Amino acid sequence: MKVRPVRKTAPAPIPTAAEAAADPSLVVAPAPAARARRGMGAMVGAGLLGSLLSPAVGAANGLDSHIPATAPTTARAVPDPADAEVAARAEAEREAVATVVAPILQRALDEEGRGFFGCIAIDPPMVLSETEALDLIKQEFARAGVALREKCEISGFARTVPEQTEGDNPDPHTHPAGTFPGSWVFDLATEDGSVAVEFLSRQDADRENSGGNVSTAEVCDLSALAQRLGHDFATRTDGPALTVGLFFDPLVSVTVWDEKQQTHVPRTDSVFAAFSEEELEELSPYHGEQGSLRNALLRRDARELLREQVHHFLDWARKEGKLH
Repeated sequence: MKVRPVRKTAPAPIPTAAEAAADPSLVVAPAPAARARRGMGAMVGAGLLGSLLSPAVGAANGLDSHIPATAPTTARAVPDPADAEVAARAEAEREAVATVVAPILQRALDEEGRGFFGCIAIDPPMVLSETEALDLIKQEFARAGVALREKCEISGFARTVPEQTEGDNPDPHTHPAGTFPGSWVFDLATEDGSVAVEFLSRQDADRENSGGNVSTAEVCDLSALAQRLGHDFATRTDGPALTVGLFFDPLVSVTVWDEKQQTHVPRTDSVFAAFSEEELEELSPYHGEQGSLRNALLRRDARELLREQVHHFLDWARKEGKLH
């Protein structure tokens, strides 16, 4: 195949500027449809370009871009220190008017603090004097590094007086059943007054008995009294923050009532569990030397049981941050 020179070329499909100026007929105006198609093409092109650059522009042009836009970054709200301070102040104010009653040792509530006194009581319980009990409580707090002072009075709570049965209250106007504003002077308190301590004794039960007994026999239930007072103290909603510790005399006896056997049996958590029936009979509180031995052993048990209540409170108070 030989290469040949170009001898002749076809005329250019588009007139030159000189030819268009010499002959205006060479320039033909596009038809309206053609102009519309070109305009539409320009709009589509602009829309596609806009959708690629910005989803908002594409949406404004009525186009749905198939290229996913970058998800906007969710800005995390920075906590406002002022809001945190307000919340902390509200919590402090809430705690400042709250009275917290510490839970009492459940075993003590179930098994201790009940005793029968009177002419037919064959196994009257040992009664701790308030002086002895309060000395023991102060000693145990001191071992835990907490000093206690005497007396602390609170008010602003609702006192509850249970309904009396016939014969319990010879003067119904002394303390009528119901609820009324109350106050209480606690036996002991911490130096800063944030913790108040009360030891409930038989004397407290007599005072709270709404008129006293009209019989020579008496049933003392310090467990029930502790629970009722704890409920009452917790209704206090005014004044400085306070934590209440309630303890009560175990009123320990040589024997306990067995529901299954329907009789009194020796206490299993005492030295008396090792005594024979004959030895137990000789330990009558009315038998001179044997009675003294009985009382000495019961006093030792009563002190240990009260100490257990105090330790239960101290453990709870440390965990809850109530003791400083």
